[in-house]
Amino acid sequence: MKRFSTLFASIVLAASLPLHAASIVTAERAFQQQDYDKALNELKPLVRDGDPDAIYLMGLMFRDGLGQAADKAQALTYFELAARQGHLDSVTAMRGIKNEAYKVEFDELLPKAEQGVASAQNRIGEMYEFAQGVPRDLNKAYEWYSKAAAQDLVAGWHNVARCYNFGNGVELNYAKAEALYRKAANAGFADSMFFLGTLYATYHGSDDSVNPDILAYAWMHSASERGSLTASTIEKRLLMKLNDQEQENAKKLATAFVGRFVKPFE
Repeated sequence: MKRFSTLFASIVLAASLPLHAASIVTAERAFQQQDYDKALNELKPLVRDGDPDAIYLMGLMFRDGLGQAADKAQALTYFELAARQGHLDSVTAMRGIKNEAYKVEFDELLPKAEQGVASAQNRIGEMYEFAQGVPRDLNKAYEWYSKAAAQDLVAGWHNVARCYNFGNGVELNYAKAEALYRKAANAGFADSMFFLGTLYATYHGSDDSVNPDILAYAWMHSASERGSLTASTIEKRLLMKLNDQEQENAKKLATAFVGRFVKPFE
């Protein structure tokens, strides 16, 4: 009698579950039993419907070569798809795959950076800053950025400026950030134009002769003209802060800035 009651309860529970829930349970059970053909058959319609648990499981099967040839690029596609839905296990799995590639890149670049190749030094700095293949270390990031900047790598100037801007690996210093952003922006570096715009919007800067809000707009417009969609949105908001005369002055300054940078920085 007890066995019958348990069986009846299981049937009622299965019947009460949504169809996709029952299917993902079946897929997971097949996966755990290493019946990968069955797992794949159960997963495919769920993946098409966008079920994040199914997408994650499909990613695992591609990552580990279960029931099909291993394909980490395809696995990464699945993990990213589920991660965009907030699936935490997929976020972890995605980072794991990316970090494997980053580690290979880091090991290849480090000897070049140590030999003084500026672009490699800058990239090593980024990898330390964003924990790509190595643990995050803002002090080391700043050190490598500084080495690249000392060799007049424009991206290095920009990254050192960011360090000063946000106090990453070095004491916060808006004046030094401004100077280096301007140096890189004057060389045509669009990211520095954008950051100058945000800096002037919140920090008045060293030039008291020009309204910082006008400067913020002019630099943000310059970044927008070089393809930054975010800058395009922000410049409109910055312009709304200005009165009619200030808007006219801001647009004139922005036009002058853009005229200095005919070609994108390469």
